[in-house]
Amino acid sequence: QSILSAVGGGRWASMDFDEVANYGPSWANTVSDLILADEPVKALNAAKEAFVRCLRSGDARGKIFALHALAKVHLAKFEINDTNEVAEKALAELLKCPDDTLEGAVMHTIAKANKDLCRFEDALELAQEALRKFQSSSSKVGEAAVLNTIARIHLNRGKRQDSVKVAKQSLAMFRDCEERHGESEALHTMVRASLAMGRYEEALRLANEMVGIYEGGTDLDKHVATLLVVADVRAAMEEHDEAVEVATKAVELFDGVDKRQQANATRRLADACFAKGDDTDGWMYAKEALELYRGEGHSKGEAGMLCEIAKAHFSSGSFQEGVLIADEGAKLCREAGFRQLLADTQLAAARGRLDVEATGAAQEQQLNWKARQAGKEALAIYQDIGDLRGQMRAHNTLALAFMSYGNVLEGRAKAKRAVELSQMLGDKTAEGTNLLLVAQSRFHDNKDEANRLATIAYRLIREGGDQKTMKEAEEVVDAIREDPKDKKTEKERKAGGASLAETQASKMDMTLDFDMMKTRAVYFWGFTSRSTR
Repeated sequence: QSILSAVGGGRWASMDFDEVANYGPSWANTVSDLILADEPVKALNAAKEAFVRCLRSGDARGKIFALHALAKVHLAKFEINDTNEVAEKALAELLKCPDDTLEGAVMHTIAKANKDLCRFEDALELAQEALRKFQSSSSKVGEAAVLNTIARIHLNRGKRQDSVKVAKQSLAMFRDCEERHGESEALHTMVRASLAMGRYEEALRLANEMVGIYEGGTDLDKHVATLLVVADVRAAMEEHDEAVEVATKAVELFDGVDKRQQANATRRLADACFAKGDDTDGWMYAKEALELYRGEGHSKGEAGMLCEIAKAHFSSGSFQEGVLIADEGAKLCREAGFRQLLADTQLAAARGRLDVEATGAAQEQQLNWKARQAGKEALAIYQDIGDLRGQMRAHNTLALAFMSYGNVLEGRAKAKRAVELSQMLGDKTAEGTNLLLVAQSRFHDNKDEANRLATIAYRLIREGGDQKTMKEAEEVVDAIREDPKDKKTEKERKAGGASLAETQASKMDMTLDFDMMKTRAVYFWGFTSRSTR
């Protein structure tokens, strides 16, 4: 997360530093403050009202600022397609009322949107153009902000050394301008790059530098945000006790001062406790954060917390509780218009249903159908707002659902699309995981192809460096390479359930768990097993 929204525990925010905050009208600052306060609905309304006022009064320059403010609101809501559409209108208006600084800011926003769409070449080209505009208008702060975005583009492309190099340039310029908030953002980019390179001590040093910028000052929000960056670094270093300690300090700083920010910090403390393995405290803080959000009337925070609690219930096996809470969160998201959060909630519910179905212990007969419906709704939302990572996750979930249902061809098509999106994102771990799913879909009809794809998938996951995913993948790869049935005695095999041949001969339907590559001991009488199963 950007440190300006890290307290909220959301995604890496694109609206992190406003380089024209002191350049435009006062209402533009109000919109920016609402975005940073995680109030997208209020920010959108304020920007629309400003646009109408400027339109009626004939204020051409104000109209451009209003369009840019609308674009920034859409970007903060991760509505990337809407961001580009509104920003292009602002550029068209700038042809009638030229302003290099404002044009640089608009192009910078479009560059961020393209970065989030993983159009890195376009994003880099737009950022370079924005940089030239700021240089021509002698806006050093604008130059520094664009350099930080370029550093993040390099980081997303996997060019970590280039990212650090450009981030250092941004940091130096922000320091020359005595812009503390920009300085902390540049440091945060360097923290992310250091973590990506496995340089944990360097990341911790930089994170502590961020804390030093605000420590002892009056900007409590950003001080707490930097403390939570330190907590994230500690968690990445697997120093979970220290992470919980830092997060607890962040919560205490807001106690009795700002309930909304206390709720945000408590939510992050709950995450730290769950990561530590302390589920008792994790649940306690999660429920506390939810009540704080409700008490403050923060609907987005409440909806996000409901989604997180539902996920935790699904992970712990409390399926019914998870479904009820997910439905409550989805209802709130629909009413308030939180589209990305609605998609996240629906996708979590879909995965929860598939996990229960995979155990073979579910009593409900429509789990797979409901999972597919929720997955399709999530996919449609992600496609509409332009969230590529969300689309990849939705295709992955739908692939599992279709394969579990028996439609392997459709499942394979979804898995292949997830692989393509992972490649666009530059995420080797996700690419390997999805390719492994394609390999599993070939397990019965083309064992050689399944082996080949599994080998490639495992190599990609290993390059990604996620140890947990690598360990899980090893089990699946071993199952594909060596048929487990061949290693069992007749007695052991009989104890585990009927064979495929016996199932087909008895006209029973067999279901395969594609997550773990294990056949269930549950069979359904009534029709001959489909060859795809």
